[in-house]
Amino acid sequence: MKNLLIIFIFVLIIPTTVSAIELENRIPASSWEVEMRFQHTPAYSRTFNGYGQEAPLQELMLWDREWRNSVEGELRREEQRLEIIMAYGLSEKWMIKTTVPLVQKKQTSTLTFESGTASQQKVLDSLASETLSGLGDIRVQIAKDMSATTTWHNRGGFTFRLPTGSSGTPRGIAPNTIGEGHGSVGAFIHFTWFPLTHGIRNGFRLEGSNELAGKRETLEGEKIYFSAGHSADIFYNWSIERQNIFAGTELHYFQQAESKLPVGKSNASFLKEINFEFGYGNLSELEQKPLSVPWQFRLGYTRQHAGQNTPIANRWEISSTFYF
Repeated sequence: MKNLLIIFIFVLIIPTTVSAIELENRIPASSWEVEMRFQHTPAYSRTFNGYGQEAPLQELMLWDREWRNSVEGELRREEQRLEIIMAYGLSEKWMIKTTVPLVQKKQTSTLTFESGTASQQKVLDSLASETLSGLGDIRVQIAKDMSATTTWHNRGGFTFRLPTGSSGTPRGIAPNTIGEGHGSVGAFIHFTWFPLTHGIRNGFRLEGSNELAGKRETLEGEKIYFSAGHSADIFYNWSIERQNIFAGTELHYFQQAESKLPVGKSNASFLKEINFEFGYGNLSELEQKPLSVPWQFRLGYTRQHAGQNTPIANRWEISSTFYF
């Protein structure tokens, strides 16, 4: 318990990543993996529109093209996110992981129009400048190691997102809120291949999420039933770790079906992004000797290079991980 307290305090001092490279490490029975991730998304004002072209961010929310073109000004958003991740080995094959996010979001709007209806003015009012902070949606993962050899480690399991984020009022398809306003249930499978070359690993991950129904408001303020689109993620990563130095890259593809509101526009989306990470730690020494506290720090950058109906929000990430 004393070691847990020391590591927890140390991790709080040193931030870490949110959208880090998706690695699935083995966790022995009765062992802990504690990670802190800090993600900084600088202010952005562009999006990929329904045609995959760059456009002003407000095109995600303002669906009426004729009226939208009469709106002047700019909509900007930025985000900081700290995630506390704790994984525990239930047995030699089973593990459980909980992710608790603390989120701050800022929206800055200078949107105006010369003439319009009261309903249109209410839409612009719902996109006004605001800063939100609080607990985000907690995620839980339960997984089993399906096979583990010197060259392969395969894991599969289930994921759950709990609607614990309550700061802000979810409005429209792309709201500026801390939580999604509804939960989800999903599953994943992750394959890790260690080739004969020392220190190199390849990872391939498939993940699907079944979004549960929830309630939401339109931009006009009407409370309605909301059906979020189900989603799928595909990850491929390559990394090398030698003499305590870590370097890796990951390709990520995200696809989501239409998220539907009873009124207004429905939109499917996809996103392609690439992540680069560099780190330092003593994990590579585990192959030679046992360690009292294995650890690693990583710095990463994620860039989005193609998409549809998704914001263009590149981000920086810092992470720290400890095992005990």
